Amino acid sequence: MAELKCEFAAVVYAELYRALSGSTDLVDSLAFRLDEVRYGIDWLDAAIEAYDAKWAADLQYITSDTVGDFALRQPDHAVLATWILAGLRTTGQCYDLSNDLSEHVMERVQRDLPGISVPLPSALSPVIYGWTLGCVVGSDDLPAMPAVLPPEENVQRAFVGFMEHVLLLQSMETPWPEMMSTATYWRGYGIAEGLLPEHGNGGMALTQLKYEASRSMPASMYSALERYFRSFNQRRQSVSHVARDDSRPAFVEVAETIRDWPDLRMAVVGLTQFVFQEVSKELQEVPPRSIRPGVWDSLIHEIRTDW
Repeated sequence: MAELKCEFAAVVYAELYRALSGSTDLVDSLAFRLDEVRYGIDWLDAAIEAYDAKWAADLQYITSDTVGDFALRQPDHAVLATWILAGLRTTGQCYDLSNDLSEHVMERVQRDLPGISVPLPSALSPVIYGWTLGCVVGSDDLPAMPAVLPPEENVQRAFVGFMEHVLLLQSMETPWPEMMSTATYWRGYGIAEGLLPEHGNGGMALTQLKYEASRSMPASMYSALERYFRSFNQRRQSVSHVARDDSRPAFVEVAETIRDWPDLRMAVVGLTQFVFQEVSKELQEVPPRSIRPGVWDSLIHEIRTDW
């Protein structure tokens, strides 16, 4: 399977920063965040102009089949964007911003590249979970590769493995083989445990992760997630321990809970939310090594069109 990356065409960054600059509710938080790298709020306008110009220059060569070839390869484009977003994580839910971003990119691309097929390729498919920017690499907006992975190597590998597993399931006919679908429970429990090891076990970690999710999700979406993960640990135990136990659902019942994509989707939403929100929590306090004053000076070299 090809390496999963979070890389976008320039138009995605132009529309992200345009959406942020147009939000009066976020201006103070954005100004505070940008000041950490010695930029003022007017930097957003400079970034929009530069990414717009790059997209316009690329359009003369892009076709609907080659958009991915024009994704910006320097990882720090996506890292800087998600570091900025992480600074907004105390401002409330981020899903309106995510939806607005994807809709504006869609409108822009369909205008600039008439006839492009939908769903759009990954380079044009941004999503924001838990104030972390991600790139949709599958169908139905999932799974998504975050711009920055969690710092712990085991969690990184476990989450990437989970995404690869979901992509494989999406390519298969349904109903899926039982072991391939119920694997979601033990891998999901393991990811939760790895994200918050200080809680001692995956069950306690899931409780805390659900609580944190309520801060960046709309109430209706959080309610669906909370209901789904309320019995997640019990279902994981049923998969791991096949013998009948009256304290948990029977294995044969759990084996029927995930047979196709609608059954699996909420698990993918939840685990994506948990991983992405922990990334933004980390980035809020500890910037990646490359995010420092002058970071834009290095990125501009890849997108300047006025040489």
